[in-house]
Amino acid sequence: MKRMNDPDGSAYIHGICGDTMEMYLIIKEGTIVECSYHTDGCYTSQYCGSTASRMAVGKTIGEVMAISPAMVIYTWPDMPRDGLHCSILAVSTLHKAIADWLLKP
Repeated sequence: MKRMNDPDGSAYIHGICGDTMEMYLIIKEGTIVECSYHTDGCYTSQYCGSTASRMAVGKTIGEVMAISPAMVIYTWPDMPRDGLHCSILAVSTLHKAIADWLLKP
């Protein structure tokens, strides 16, 4: 869990639960070579941010856009029901960071 200076793409989302999620990407030739996150949220938000980050590294932009909240949830079969929204927060922030990179001139 760390912030990144001068990422190729980044995003921030303030979730409905009050947690915030930040994602930072380094992208080389259309592939995510580094992904980090930062959250002020609960353990479930931390887990989901970490999992989404790990899932992104080494994948192409298209492959990362196919990552879903369900894929994050499946990595933790006993995820608390009241924390399922954390997977949406993490994946949405990841996808928004890709959009940031795509929309840069």
